[in-house]
Amino acid sequence: MITLNGMRDPAVFRYDGIARFLHWLTAILIVAVFSLGLFVDAFPPGWEDSIVNTHKLIGISILCLVALRLIWRRSHKPPPPEAIGCLLQRVSSISHVLLYCLMIAVPVVGLAFAARSGQWIDFGLFSLGPVSVEDEGVARQIGEIHELLAYMLVGVAGLHALAAFWHHFVRKDAVLMRMLPPK
Repeated sequence: MITLNGMRDPAVFRYDGIARFLHWLTAILIVAVFSLGLFVDAFPPGWEDSIVNTHKLIGISILCLVALRLIWRRSHKPPPPEAIGCLLQRVSSISHVLLYCLMIAVPVVGLAFAARSGQWIDFGLFSLGPVSVEDEGVARQIGEIHELLAYMLVGVAGLHALAAFWHHFVRKDAVLMRMLPPK
C-alpha cells in the first residue's frame, strides 16, 4: 500500500497487536527465566526452592506462550515481508524456525529434568509431583542438555535482536518497526 507521500503505509507492514504482545512477553520471560537459572546460587540458600519453582513456572508459561504464538500465527496472516533479498530472507526463516524449536525444547527438556530429579512443581493452588522414578545419572545428563539448549536459545535470540538492530541502523529498513508498536 502506498500513501500520498509515496512511502509505504507502515501499519500495513506491522504485525498485529496480539502478535507483538506475545513476541515481547515471550522475550521478557526468556530473559527472566534464563537469569533465574543462571543466578540461582546468588540468592540466599533458603530461597533456592522458590527460585527453582519460579524458574519452572516461567518455563511452563513460555511453552504455553509459544503454543499460543503458533496458533495465532496459523490463524492470522503475518504482514508481507520486507524486500530484504533471497539470502537474508532464507537466513531469517531458518533463524525463526530455530528460535521456535529452542523455545519448545528448552522447557520440555527442563520438565524432563525436573521429573527425573524427583522435583515437584508448585502451582500455588495445587502441586504436581514427579512423574518418573528419580534417577540421578540420567537427571544430570538431561540437566546438562537443558542448560546447553538454554544457552543456545539465548545466543540465537541475541543474534535475532542484533539482526533487528542491524536492519534498523545499518540497512535503515523497516524490519524492526514491524514488531514495534505504532507511534
